[in-house]
Amino acid sequence: MIAPATSPTRTAPGGLPLIGHGLQLARNPLPFISSLRDHGPVVRIRIGPTPAYVVTDPALTRKVLVTDAAHYAKGGKIIDALRVFFGDGLATIADGDAHLRNRRLMQPMFNKAHIADRGDAMIEQVAATVGAWPEGQPREVYEDMNEVTLAAFLVALFGADLPEHLAGEFTALMPDIMKGTIRQTILPPWATRLPLPANRAHAERVARLRAL
Repeated sequence: MIAPATSPTRTAPGGLPLIGHGLQLARNPLPFISSLRDHGPVVRIRIGPTPAYVVTDPALTRKVLVTDAAHYAKGGKIIDALRVFFGDGLATIADGDAHLRNRRLMQPMFNKAHIADRGDAMIEQVAATVGAWPEGQPREVYEDMNEVTLAAFLVALFGADLPEHLAGEFTALMPDIMKGTIRQTILPPWATRLPLPANRAHAERVARLRAL
């Protein structure tokens, strides 16, 4: 990806030796990504030793994802890490014949009738989740929105009849799995294969997710 000649690509501040901006991504992903807007329409960051480019301008984002999407290959270390537990699915193969085949397989899930059928159940699930929060107490909004989104996601995929204990375990597993995935993206490949406690814990969570 190349920034326009009139707007040279800047590197985000705060990168560290070896891990680059990985620590900021792992600890404060939303504030860090939001802060990149202050450094230009395209900003270079480092995920470990690997450079990555973040597009912060809406018009350029549309160009990359819509109007000129065929010219921008999708992938990278984060996609490779996600493929460990999502497999070769729609989200982890973003280009080519395999993506087209997967998209056609999934398309019936997104027609108007199917979405309408799940809509009420998703709204009820969100209302039940939010309704269980005690009044007058401060909330950790980031964690709460994760919980609400995952609960609605499960209903959208599997319907409202998923056993409660499975839904609860899924929503508990996913935040830690995503943190482990970011960690694996940041570290060099050889480090993710070492028998370290964090690597073993991540492998166990992924195995449990597959079992669920």
